[in-house]
Amino acid sequence: MPKGQLISRLDFLKLVGTAGTAFMLFPLVLFGKALGTGVPTTSKPVISKRVNMVGPDGVVFLYPTKPKGFVWYMNHEQPFDSHFEIGGGSTYRKLVRNKDGSWTTDDNKRVKFNLNVDPNYKDAIGGCKMSFKDSIARGYTYDKSDLDNVELTGFFNVHNPTEHDGIYLRGPCNHHDKSNHLCCEEFSYDCETDCNSLHEPSKVKHTKQSPNKYYDDPAGVKTIIPHVVLADHGWFGIKYVHMILSHDINDPKVKLEQWMNFNGDGKTWIKVNEVIDTRSYKWGPKAICEGQDYEVGAWGAPRMVYKWYRGDVDFKWFSCRQIEPNLLTLI
Repeated sequence: MPKGQLISRLDFLKLVGTAGTAFMLFPLVLFGKALGTGVPTTSKPVISKRVNMVGPDGVVFLYPTKPKGFVWYMNHEQPFDSHFEIGGGSTYRKLVRNKDGSWTTDDNKRVKFNLNVDPNYKDAIGGCKMSFKDSIARGYTYDKSDLDNVELTGFFNVHNPTEHDGIYLRGPCNHHDKSNHLCCEEFSYDCETDCNSLHEPSKVKHTKQSPNKYYDDPAGVKTIIPHVVLADHGWFGIKYVHMILSHDINDPKVKLEQWMNFNGDGKTWIKVNEVIDTRSYKWGPKAICEGQDYEVGAWGAPRMVYKWYRGDVDFKWFSCRQIEPNLLTLI
């Protein structure tokens, strides 16, 4: 395939399907090596196909579940439960069941779901004046059950292009209800997956949100490799992984990863983006909320979020697991 040329959805799925079969024997290999010259050797994304660590929805784990950690799987008969709720600002009123068992909303103008560890959660310690200094020293913003290392998963079928920055998977984060958004609780990381075109290759990026502003990863927006147009692509999965590598108040580190499953089988995953945030990385604002310049959010929080704007999106297989930040030993 010539360099830079888009491939059809059918050919793409054939490639991923063929690669997935191979990985039954070789579960972690370089994607460029598997698919040949169609992938630039400088990017070297990774495919991981696991067959021995599978959740109740049939989707494989990337990281092991933390013993006694928070684990949630969406109930496909009644998705809303004590943890899973309509997010603030949503325009939809109800969920609609599709013939294949997946779900959509009755209005895609603004779709947001909150997933709370504690069903009674309202505000972080300090509320809108949450202290970054205290949070990083304490290790959490609400209580000890807060999520620190987490793997958030969702599957999507985007029938029409989304708007803004596509599909957002966000957290760990906090509640805030200030209309002007000038609120320290608003800090969070996320991964954003652009599904905004029927013709242009889809892109991904990580962002850091601080009061009233989003800061893109200094590494910039990245085109998914291999090139794929996600709008009208069919089912695909996203895994957003948040890991705290260092709780040291003087040298905090957080790693974010995004993995994608392009053929919708829940088993074959490609790492499409990652970043390690440190203060020296200079991501975000100068000191605010009693924090330091380019503060790193090395603390746990009680909420995860799924969000998108427009796009006519079906969804299924949502899950959230508190994890051990060590990649499972491959077999």
